[in-house]
Amino acid sequence: MRKFLFILFFIEAGFAANAQLDNTVFEDRQAIAEQDSSKLFLGVNFLGFSRNNEYFDTIIEGYTLLGYQLNPYLSYQLGKNVRLDGGVYLQQDFGNRDFSTIVPTLTLKVTKGPIDLLFGNIESSLNHRLIEPLYDFERVLNNRLETGIQVRSITDQLFFDVWLDWQNMIYNNDAEQEQFVAGVSLNKRVLNQFVQVSLPFQLLASHRGGQINVNPPPLETLINTSVGIELKRQTSGWMKDWKVSGHQLYYNNMSSANERPYKDGSGYYANGSIATTFGLEVMASYWQAHEFISIQGGKIYPSVSEFDYRVQQENMRLLVLRLLYNKEISNGLYATLRFEPHYDFEFESFQYAYGFYLQFRDRFFLSQRK
Repeated sequence: MRKFLFILFFIEAGFAANAQLDNTVFEDRQAIAEQDSSKLFLGVNFLGFSRNNEYFDTIIEGYTLLGYQLNPYLSYQLGKNVRLDGGVYLQQDFGNRDFSTIVPTLTLKVTKGPIDLLFGNIESSLNHRLIEPLYDFERVLNNRLETGIQVRSITDQLFFDVWLDWQNMIYNNDAEQEQFVAGVSLNKRVLNQFVQVSLPFQLLASHRGGQINVNPPPLETLINTSVGIELKRQTSGWMKDWKVSGHQLYYNNMSSANERPYKDGSGYYANGSIATTFGLEVMASYWQAHEFISIQGGKIYPSVSEFDYRVQQENMRLLVLRLLYNKEISNGLYATLRFEPHYDFEFESFQYAYGFYLQFRDRFFLSQRK
């Protein structure tokens, strides 16, 4: 069985791979255009989601996510390079009569050449383009919002994203700790000939601490890093492109008082994928890790269960196959299907997950200041 699975993986890898499936349909970037100066828009972001994780006897138990997100907002462009968005974010999980999330949203974005500065609700979640062992795809479904400061640049040769997500604020004599996550996502293209060669570097740092809270628990600082190489080739015919990538990951606990099962760890993540002209993308991944703990990564990758720290597996080895289909139904409306089976070598079991997603995103002109 294992021999067959490895053969299947290398057949897929021979076609190609990506550091990540194409998640651009889930990105919600706030574009600034000079022609929109002094214009007021009404924007609407909608995501309907259904994801079922059929996981049994592995590092994580199965569960289902089903519901929708709605973010109506007003957008005003103060000049040719400043945009202000304000609205409200609502999330309804089906089976829950109340909204699970109702929060205001506010973003100030300033652009200068290829550099963007955001303050407030930053361009978060899958916009960071992190690999899945570092950032869980499901966070776009159940933990999407991030608030803080972000600096980013996107050009043909460089993707650069640095952000601070402040997760918990404390005041004098609070019982809780302050918490934040800082991140860097960098992908530099170094060759663009027969194949495109890029060098990605990614880092997440999580801190929990504070000095003005009462009887504070021990400080904790966790770091995840990844360095890798990606190759991509544009093709013609039914295959749009193929990609291959490899990433070396590290986990370090910099806390003086270690409350985690492992002090440090590492992992290797290899991918192979093809993208077709009719919307289907196929990706095969191999994950091998030793005592790896992820700050915000996918739940199937770490050596410790996110739901129960008593469930641990020192070494992890997974073979993952992903099938993704995107279809633009009409202008601004997209449907996405995903099927993601994987084999867990350490638990010797097949697992799978599948999901269906509907997205609508658009802005409507309201008025213009003369």
